[in-house]
Amino acid sequence: MKQKKKRGSLLRGFMRFVCTVLGIILALMIAVTVYFQSLLGQINYIDPEDVTLLSQEEVDALDAADTIAVNPDAPTEAVEFEDHDTTIGGKRSGIINILLIGQDRRPGEARARSDSMILCSFNKNTKTLTLTSFLRDLYVQIPGYQDNRINSAYAAGGMTLLNDTLETNFGIQVDGNVEVDFSQFAQIVDLMGGVTIELRQDEADLINKDVGGSLTAGSCLLNGEQALTYARIRKLDADGDFSRTSRQRKVIDAMIGAYKDSSLTTLLKLLDQVLPMVTTDIKNTRLVAYALELFPMLSDITIVSQRIPADGTYSGQTIRGMSVLVADMEANREILSDTILGTSE
Repeated sequence: MKQKKKRGSLLRGFMRFVCTVLGIILALMIAVTVYFQSLLGQINYIDPEDVTLLSQEEVDALDAADTIAVNPDAPTEAVEFEDHDTTIGGKRSGIINILLIGQDRRPGEARARSDSMILCSFNKNTKTLTLTSFLRDLYVQIPGYQDNRINSAYAAGGMTLLNDTLETNFGIQVDGNVEVDFSQFAQIVDLMGGVTIELRQDEADLINKDVGGSLTAGSCLLNGEQALTYARIRKLDADGDFSRTSRQRKVIDAMIGAYKDSSLTTLLKLLDQVLPMVTTDIKNTRLVAYALELFPMLSDITIVSQRIPADGTYSGQTIRGMSVLVADMEANREILSDTILGTSE
């Protein structure tokens, strides 16, 4: 009888211990969930289904401001886009495609053309991050609209239409978008303690002139305004926007490099300050899933940088008074497939 009571007492004690441990675990899970919900709740969320589309006439009005005088008797160029079966990304592909959109709104504008578009493609199979800039003057098909420069897609239909445009022309399946305007970008760089960039002397001189400082050629720690000025430089190089987008990718590369070996605690502290400046169409549950998938990759990830159109795959043309880049779409789709999917030798 005493043995039964003893066994019963031990069993009750063990059950109390188990319940206590489960209670602590449950409390921790609730606390972590509440923390992450609070953290992610700071992001400005855009419902991709709730987008106001511009009419073709409104898009034409935007284009009119950037057209150049052309000979009315000059022949109209015709660009033919061929069908393709390229697919880059999507479920069970091992690829996560996040599009970074740089905005440069003027006062009173709700949505302007996208000034910069950088596709961040995480290949979980090869542990590679490919940064691909799409030049804003690239001439493409825009679903539901007349063919135009790619940056018009965002003005006409926001993130959703820009994503549809990338899929129509390149077969890229975008998983989500992150948008930051340029003033916020400068603040984010300052919150990170600046960013280290290798400067040429003419780049250093221009930054000093525009926003102040005593920068010289070589490795320099740039503050937010200096980094923004560097990322927007176009006039120092004959290729203009080509070098500008290269500088943008260098800044992003440096920002990732500065934090890739940081602890989760450090990253969460930074995110608490940065997220209120970010606009996205990615839902919180999906953001958490991406974070869990990608955080283990950061410490040894390889970063690849490129732009579309690639060298030797395009020509400069004037169409409807617009200076545009007409690309060999098949060649550029092949380049994207090789670099992002990791099939190039």
